[in-house]
Amino acid sequence: MIFGNPSTTSSSPNARRHTMPPTEEGQFMTKSSPAALRRYRAVAVVGGIAASALAVSGCTASTSTPDSSDGVTTITVATAAVPQFDDIRELTPQFEEAYPDVKVEYVNLPEDQLRDQLTQGVATGSSPFDVVSIGPLEVPLWAQNEWLAPIDDYLAEDTEFDEGDIIPAVASGLTLNDQQYAVPISAESSMLMYRQDLFDAAGLQMPEKPTWADVAQLAEQIQDPSQNLAGICLRGDASWGASMAALNPMINAFGGIWYDEDWNPQLSSPESVAAIDAYLNLQRNYGVPGSSTAGFPECLTAFTQGQAAMWFDATSAGASVENPEVSSVVGQVGYAPAPVDSWDGNGWLWSWNLAITSTSEKQDAAWKYLSFFGSKDYVKLVGEELGWERAPSATRASTYQIPEYMEAAPFAQTSLDMVDLADPTQHPSETPYDGILFLLLPAYQDFGTQVAKEVSDAITSGASGAEVGAAADAILARFAEDNREWADGE
Repeated sequence: MIFGNPSTTSSSPNARRHTMPPTEEGQFMTKSSPAALRRYRAVAVVGGIAASALAVSGCTASTSTPDSSDGVTTITVATAAVPQFDDIRELTPQFEEAYPDVKVEYVNLPEDQLRDQLTQGVATGSSPFDVVSIGPLEVPLWAQNEWLAPIDDYLAEDTEFDEGDIIPAVASGLTLNDQQYAVPISAESSMLMYRQDLFDAAGLQMPEKPTWADVAQLAEQIQDPSQNLAGICLRGDASWGASMAALNPMINAFGGIWYDEDWNPQLSSPESVAAIDAYLNLQRNYGVPGSSTAGFPECLTAFTQGQAAMWFDATSAGASVENPEVSSVVGQVGYAPAPVDSWDGNGWLWSWNLAITSTSEKQDAAWKYLSFFGSKDYVKLVGEELGWERAPSATRASTYQIPEYMEAAPFAQTSLDMVDLADPTQHPSETPYDGILFLLLPAYQDFGTQVAKEVSDAITSGASGAEVGAAADAILARFAEDNREWADGE
């Protein structure tokens, strides 16, 4: 995938997924530090050519004009093949009933293909889409490149949308220079899920705020190979959205970083090596079979089918864990915060969002779509029509005041607490970049995946954390100057 999402495409239509690792972002910009602003100004340099192309092509925003004689405007929406958008597509007839002057056509693609097609289309001004589904990594970058239309005027006029209800940590990732460019339809951080029934039977207790050392000890005690029960499932596949989605929070927890303030690679530092060793220990000794190829779907299956006693992953996974259509462990699971070590500001932050392309000539109709599926009423619609555990999580504060949701989603409070805690601008020590699930750097998809391959290979090769860290730093060194120049706007 181009920008590997922490969550990978679910193998089940009802399986919820995160969506990853991470990155978010946009939240990156909201902490308006001089360095952060400098980095975002630099994005304009990167996107200058594409922005110029849009200007030359004469693509301008416009209000919607019905494209048929019956006064109906048809909008084209690009969605990712993830469960959150499965729900949206399933409930689109209700939208079209509410807005009979708007019809929706969908293009649904796997995440990697979606990002590829969206990037090529918007960058050349040839995008066929009026609405796109993107993550917090893309929102600020695409907004800076003028590929997205700001929605502030719509928000000001549409008071029923109640933008103040959106959870601040999520909303902050959807703005650039005090303008908002997207609305969230789901959000997540990370948490530790564990089989409460098995822990009770074994006389084990999950600490209120577990450390990674606690997790390793509990995994050793709870695993039972004779019963095909692994101690824990962690993503291990060789992509930044898989193995690095699991490892990056651990690096944060152990006090590690990727680059220091002078862009010197830091994955071979004692802190980072300790995190890598802890990750490899869990995968090799207590992980599920084939852990080096496991992603979100594989861990979801292992945990919900009783083959893993713990699972560290996205908070959005709780919706699938508690969904009786896909899970055999409903009501038997406990939820704990993301484990910590020397630093407790870790976790990740990711969201799926809807945005209007700057090239769309049907922006009024597109806003009706955003307003409907990003609303408080849509949260209730999902709960009532599809099941309350599937209601969009961590997007709106009002969701957590719905008794039906809180009863059906025992993971809800942990999810909200972890999202509130996540801050992509904070690290154990000063860094020249933002991002905790991913690094908000244009080249991260490239070097992040190269590092992920080193980590994934080490699960089976037996390489030490020090060896992995050294190999990773060699990769980071090759990208250091380009990353520095981008961050400095050179």
